[in-house]
Amino acid sequence: MENSVVQLHVIDWAIVILYIAFMLFVGFYFSKKKQGFDDYFMAGRSLTAPLLVGTLVSTFYGLDTLFGTSEVGFYEGISAFFAYSLPYTALYVIMAVLAPKFKEMFPDGTTMQDIAFRKYGKPAGIFTSIASFLYSTNTMEMMGIGFILNLITGMPIWTGVIIGAVLVLVYTWTGGLWAVTMTDFIQFISMMITVGIALIVAWKAIGGYDGVFEGLVEWTGSEEDANYFFSVGAGYLSPWTLVSYGVTSLAVLAEPAFFQRVFASSGPKEIQKAFAAGVPMWLSFDWCVTFLGILGAAAIGLGIIPEVEANQALFAIVGQYLPVGLLGVFLAGVLAAAMSTADSYFLVAGGVIGYDIYKNVIKPDATSEQIERMTKLGMLVSAALAIGLAFTFDRIMEVWVFQATIILSVALVPVYFGAFSRKPPKKIAGTLATGFGLIFSVVWYIWSNFFGTWSDEWEVYLIKIGNIELWQEHGILIIVPTVIIIYLIANAVGKETVAEVS
Repeated sequence: MENSVVQLHVIDWAIVILYIAFMLFVGFYFSKKKQGFDDYFMAGRSLTAPLLVGTLVSTFYGLDTLFGTSEVGFYEGISAFFAYSLPYTALYVIMAVLAPKFKEMFPDGTTMQDIAFRKYGKPAGIFTSIASFLYSTNTMEMMGIGFILNLITGMPIWTGVIIGAVLVLVYTWTGGLWAVTMTDFIQFISMMITVGIALIVAWKAIGGYDGVFEGLVEWTGSEEDANYFFSVGAGYLSPWTLVSYGVTSLAVLAEPAFFQRVFASSGPKEIQKAFAAGVPMWLSFDWCVTFLGILGAAAIGLGIIPEVEANQALFAIVGQYLPVGLLGVFLAGVLAAAMSTADSYFLVAGGVIGYDIYKNVIKPDATSEQIERMTKLGMLVSAALAIGLAFTFDRIMEVWVFQATIILSVALVPVYFGAFSRKPPKKIAGTLATGFGLIFSVVWYIWSNFFGTWSDEWEVYLIKIGNIELWQEHGILIIVPTVIIIYLIANAVGKETVAEVS
């Protein structure tokens, strides 16, 4: 407790403990309701619009947004919203149109990887499944929970990471998608309300725009540098890096958890209603989190909070201003943000092992009980990998760009060409595109992390190729276009389709 940045009153702790206990209760409750794999993994394909709103919004606004977007806001000001967050909202609007079509085309679909298996065969399906598994490892959420517990208790981050993984696994393991959806709905309400209250209270306490600007001047050293916090296209990051962050928004189109929710819905109209309600909520949340990041920088400049990491400043400033009780509610909301995303991705990652690999590749005649058992095993593997990767990466945004690069490079092109092409796509196109995308993405990040040069000035890994200096984040701008070219060439010259082979 001595080393903690945020001090909690016993009332705050009581609220947090009750919240966690309730989440665990929900998981155990639905463990007695589920019947078979379809009910466990797909909630009986009966999710309606209200439940979809809660699970979609809370799943895709977890700690990666809370800490990642606030981290960019801390350094870049409102350009974090316009260059990073706004593209995501635009993609959510596009998904609102496309998602119902996927439900209509694949009414019996279970995962995004189903499309790769059906359109290109096992090799492409396996590569896409591996990419989905890596994307769904929950590394960002585990890092975020570790940061939170470190801030409020002073415990080592690695301890907080393990505690977070265990808590989320328990109720996801027991209750499946029904437990995930019901807890997501509660977490969604808690998350939206508490973040909004935190911004209003902190903004007013610092002194509004004048007080915030004064703090930014102190933090940056000059009014000129402070002005960029309120400029759309400004900031210390290079334009190409901001483009890289923006391109990661395309991952929305290849989101494994999105596809699971789409296929688990009760129908296309329910999906449309959910997206219509969700888009303004996503926008509001992003705007609040961006400004909380800006307030963190200003508060450090004014000496209100100590010099903490950029991705921890948000919580430090909230802990400074929210009163007893409300701080506990906010912490519960923050944990909700983490748990609502983590439970979804643990379940999705488990489905990759249990359904995509075990049922589609290893044992097609597997029983529902066997698939569910392998899905739970997959969740354990995913948790172990998430914990390991949490100590490999230094920054949440670094993790996000890595995972977005993998899912975009492997899944985006084959899945959408496979679903919407008028002619059956060629098997070789899907195999080469998914295989190259997966290998190149992993090699790029191993290369940059272990053989690249760390820049203290920019706080990124740099890769030098001749006289060209590339940031680690630039990989997404190289790999994805290359995959598109490979796919188009292979699809043009290839002959066999899956229908002809099978």
